[in-house]
Amino acid sequence: MLLAGISLLINPEFIIGWIEDYMEHKSLYISAIVVRLVFGILFLAAAKESTYPGVIKVFGYVFIIAAIILFLIGHVRFQDFITSLIPDVKPFVHVIGLLVIAFGSFLIYSFSKNKELEQK
Repeated sequence: MLLAGISLLINPEFIIGWIEDYMEHKSLYISAIVVRLVFGILFLAAAKESTYPGVIKVFGYVFIIAAIILFLIGHVRFQDFITSLIPDVKPFVHVIGLLVIAFGSFLIYSFSKNKELEQK
């Protein structure tokens, strides 16, 4: 997450251009679903090990719901959605990069505390 956020700050066309270039490929659609599903499962499984288990569980459920929605809308509607979204997002890509960095930092902080040391 941190690297994606930094990339959006430094060279936003790298990620946005890649998405635009691979929009027609079904692999982008499948990857979007699989990545969200994997993140959702990982977040739910690891939530109790974090400093904020409730928040991590909510993110896990949001990822899984997003994967289900993407699956249900299908590849063509996914393409239409992303194609219509990119022009609206481009002016705010640096702000989005900062938010992604903040989310990645939150995840690192949330999982970096050693609970055994705190209990002693």
